[in-house]
Amino acid sequence: MLKLNKKHTEMIRELLQKKGIERRKHASTMAEILGIKYQSAKQKLDEKRGITFAEMKKMYCYFNMSFDNIKSHNGIFIMHDMHVRCNVEVDPYAVEFTLPNNNYAIKKNNLYIVDQRNNDSDEQKYKVIKIDFLPAPRLAILDNDNEILELLNDLSNRLGVDAHTFTTKDKLLDSFKENNYDCYIIDWLLDYNQTSESIIKEIRESNNNIPVILLTGQLNQREHEVGDAIIKYGVELIEKPTRTYIISSILISNLFY
Repeated sequence: MLKLNKKHTEMIRELLQKKGIERRKHASTMAEILGIKYQSAKQKLDEKRGITFAEMKKMYCYFNMSFDNIKSHNGIFIMHDMHVRCNVEVDPYAVEFTLPNNNYAIKKNNLYIVDQRNNDSDEQKYKVIKIDFLPAPRLAILDNDNEILELLNDLSNRLGVDAHTFTTKDKLLDSFKENNYDCYIIDWLLDYNQTSESIIKEIRESNNNIPVILLTGQLNQREHEVGDAIIKYGVELIEKPTRTYIISSILISNLFY
């Protein structure tokens, strides 16, 4: 984790410099943005304390800077359907054969995949020295159908995603203002024939890159407004009735890979 924290510190310094903030004001600026004490911010910039991924995200969002190329993890641990973000240290050279009671990783698109289901694959494997497990990604789900909410909540938890469900736009909006989510699943048509466009707009004004998955069972009647939402807000579309494998694949792709 030391290398990751050092990289975070370097990135924060570069960010503040790009924004024209004098070096002597870096710690005070950081403290104000994160809501922490000056001494704590100074220790972080002096590499005496780590800078978390959440703190990085808050700093970049404050300055409306793209956060696309920064990820909190370099590995994924998989057991059954459960996926866990992690930071992995491995031996630099692939092994010729594996031994029992050891973890091994394969490398895929700059991620180390430790897959307990696939120990017999022919791909190059690297012995895992250390795994630091990270918190589950957070998902917000908005739908006025309690059965769908229950289905998606159970599915998300089985995948290793921390799901939070909402039945109205107002409830999601209240939570959105106080919490960070990594992804949203939102039903297009809610109670009283209202669409969810206003909450999607709020999300996009805060973060233009976060995955938003749009659900709809009325595509025949609302094809044009759904199509306009796809163009306008960059959402992904899943048509009801929901297909669990497709949703699982989209969530895994967006939240882990």
